[in-house]
Amino acid sequence: MKGVSLLDQRVNTFMTVVDSGSFSRAAKTLYITPVSVKKQLDSLEAELGIELLERTNRGVTPTEAGRMYFESARQARSIMDASLQRARFLGGFAARRIRVGTSLLRPASKLLEVWARVGTESDLSIEVVPFDDGTELDDVVKHLGEDIDCIIGPCDAPHWHEACSVLKLGFYDCRVAVPRKRALACKPFLTWDDLCGESIMLVRGGESPVMDSIRAEIEGYHPEVSVVDAPRFYSIETFNYCESRSLLMETLDAWEGVHPGFVTIPMDWGYRVPFGMLYAKRASNAMREFAALVEKAI
Repeated sequence: MKGVSLLDQRVNTFMTVVDSGSFSRAAKTLYITPVSVKKQLDSLEAELGIELLERTNRGVTPTEAGRMYFESARQARSIMDASLQRARFLGGFAARRIRVGTSLLRPASKLLEVWARVGTESDLSIEVVPFDDGTELDDVVKHLGEDIDCIIGPCDAPHWHEACSVLKLGFYDCRVAVPRKRALACKPFLTWDDLCGESIMLVRGGESPVMDSIRAEIEGYHPEVSVVDAPRFYSIETFNYCESRSLLMETLDAWEGVHPGFVTIPMDWGYRVPFGMLYAKRASNAMREFAALVEKAI
């Protein structure tokens, strides 16, 4: 997480726990043990004199005070990160650094795997910058090249190609996310018969050609399945909404495990969504060089 040297490490750990919903996933993100995560949170709560998190068997959620503290900390981190970026630029350190955005549903891991194979050929360096899928994605894409140079994610939506340059890296398999409390969650594989009488959430029409194809198949051949329109793009709040209402969701294999309330199950429909690197149409020379090296690697 960026800004570690400027924000108390315990605050960064708290924010990671809130974003991930559990101590264990936060520990993986931070490369520390769950015990260390718990100790940091206990120490922070003791020093502040308030309870920041509610611990349950299903994970952790922020208390009302925790939510307020989280938003304040996020604003403080944004201000400090912006100041750090400006300082680095003025100091001449930013010219050869590629800032790769990462989020829960748009992780940078696939790109970093590619870069690990070719990065030794260049003096370019990588800085991983977190952002929020729900509140920041549109703004991140609109301002690619400013605070974040590129992000990785599904890239079949026409508006992505209009808004920025797209370098396709591969494909995600489309699957179905089933709430764990549903009987379907025990199945290793789903068929259209399993979905008879069910409601499934899809990205709304016109936003993704692949999702439009799934929608057309349902309307034309499986009218017993009801479609619920999602927001223009998924965030963790989309998963929360569906879990609270026991709705099925179209999901991607790359998103398996992002929400503890769901099981990700393969489906016999054969749909795949391309994913790739999104970066500014008027990218810097360093970013264009980076894209060329990544394209060479794939």
